[in-house]
Amino acid sequence: MSIDQTRTEAVYAVIQQLFSDGKTAVRPGDVADVFRARNEPIPVWQLRADFTLLESMQRIVCEQESGDWFLTENASLKDAG
Repeated sequence: MSIDQTRTEAVYAVIQQLFSDGKTAVRPGDVADVFRARNEPIPVWQLRADFTLLESMQRIVCEQESGDWFLTENASLKDAG
């Protein structure tokens, strides 16, 4: 797996965990906070690119009016690492 693929999967795992922890919607900044707390900062612009990739993979979807992101119905919380 490439470095980019590994990072995108790590981002997806964090998104899944945020929802599992009770979040009802996420934004790239929410994910950035988690990585920063782990002392593994990722620039928000990079996270936004990962969100776009995950959206193209139909794993997450953006609500255009609010800018909030949600897991799609084909996303499974059991895959969160």
